[in-house]
Amino acid sequence: MTTMKTNAIRRPPLGKWFAFQAGVILLMGLVFWIKSPVAAYSALLGGIIFFLPNVYFALKAFRYSGARAAKQIMGSFYKGETGKLILCAILFTVVFKSIKPLDVAALFLTFAIMLVTNWLTPVVFGGKTQQS
Repeated sequence: MTTMKTNAIRRPPLGKWFAFQAGVILLMGLVFWIKSPVAAYSALLGGIIFFLPNVYFALKAFRYSGARAAKQIMGSFYKGETGKLILCAILFTVVFKSIKPLDVAALFLTFAIMLVTNWLTPVVFGGKTQQS
């Protein structure tokens, strides 16, 4: 009797990834605290503007797994990305309209650093995934 080993697509370790990214956001807040409290909370807001839509995307995108769910997977990725962009725009709008004073440079710099962090997070964790 032979046993077949399946090469199932594994889900990324989202909990670890999000914890790492939250740590980077807190670190950015501490770094900007050196400049001023306004820069610190602006940096935290920039990180949150990135983080919350990213969590939304991940929850939508990784709802389904397996080859049989290919259509649902593609649909959930598109819906997740669309929702992420809309949520990001809403959060930027809310912050710019309601938070005064605001250090725009700290906000955008942290947002940009979080974009790079998002690309590097799988590398930091060695590309390892977990079973669903």
